[in-house]
Amino acid sequence: MRFKFNPLIPLLAIIMLGLLPVGARDMGPVRRLSYFQAADVNGIQQVYQLLLDGQSQPRQITQADRDVVTFGVSHDGLAITYLSNGQLWLQPLHTDMAEALTPVNNTLFFTPVFSPDGQYIAYASQGIWLYDLGARESRQILADVPLAADGSNMAAYRVYRPDRFVMGVDGKASHLILRVGVWEWETPGVYNLATGAYQELEGQVHTRLLPLYGDKVLLYGNGGVAGEMALHLADSLDDINQYQLVVTFSELTTETLFAQTATEIHPGVVRLFGPSLYQMPDADHWFSFDYDLMNNVASDVRYLPMPTSTIGSSLGGDLSPDGALAPVYADARWSDYGSIFGNLTLRDLLTGAEVAAPFPATVGELRWQP
Repeated sequence: MRFKFNPLIPLLAIIMLGLLPVGARDMGPVRRLSYFQAADVNGIQQVYQLLLDGQSQPRQITQADRDVVTFGVSHDGLAITYLSNGQLWLQPLHTDMAEALTPVNNTLFFTPVFSPDGQYIAYASQGIWLYDLGARESRQILADVPLAADGSNMAAYRVYRPDRFVMGVDGKASHLILRVGVWEWETPGVYNLATGAYQELEGQVHTRLLPLYGDKVLLYGNGGVAGEMALHLADSLDDINQYQLVVTFSELTTETLFAQTATEIHPGVVRLFGPSLYQMPDADHWFSFDYDLMNNVASDVRYLPMPTSTIGSSLGGDLSPDGALAPVYADARWSDYGSIFGNLTLRDLLTGAEVAAPFPATVGELRWQP
């Protein structure tokens, strides 16, 4: 079965799911569409879909013969792509039949990413590849640079993984954002799909970037090894090394903040989320705050207590697209494929309250409908 993008279907699907208000009437509680990995009755890791409306139950999407090790979700809500048994697969949500697209060769498996226009799937296989869903062809755009046995090429070492596509004014994918593993660090990269030009954020400044409304680019992400405890702003995806400081975390709090993920909750308003060294007894805490880049104003820093883990760690996942919900894993561990799994709950980021959802006892990585 061929997967084709219809620009009307995503809007209709969103309206039917209650994710977009029609007119000005009250639509009631917000409902969100999520996907996650969990074992089926045979113990094989599959992908499940769950509508977070307070009453729906998880629905199994894949019927793979071997474990699904990672997956990505299309923007129109009609399909997922997943990796299993050394293959990239396409799974339409309205049929049980999956289509084998192309072999994948990696020791660690990184999330494949759909372009919003439905043309490409970007995936990692000893480099970055673009699978053209119209032509059913794959081409490599970047090759990994493995570490030499004697470590002599540490400066050149690179492991690429796709992060997200950015759309151009013509409604087609214009850039591919990458997460780039370098020696003892990670940095963001940008590949221009029209020109083939590639650039990386130089130095150990930040680990991530987020394209924003108005073509601006937020640079963020820091850790215990390096990275600035601040936010920077660039004017263009084609020149990410020309940036300016917009806020330092020390202006907001005396605690140590490690920005893990960010989402634009309103045009020009970004919500940051990540672990902190907030010193309170009996619990680890993760932080969040909002920053209005247009008005140069930050909210107060909020702290979310993490559950106590008896094994593994307590970890947070990516925020929901509206920035309202945070996935929280208790007893989190890492699979042999490099993916997270554990006891998953959803927390309201503003109130800290747990959001009831019928997840199984052990859940792999959660994905949100883009």
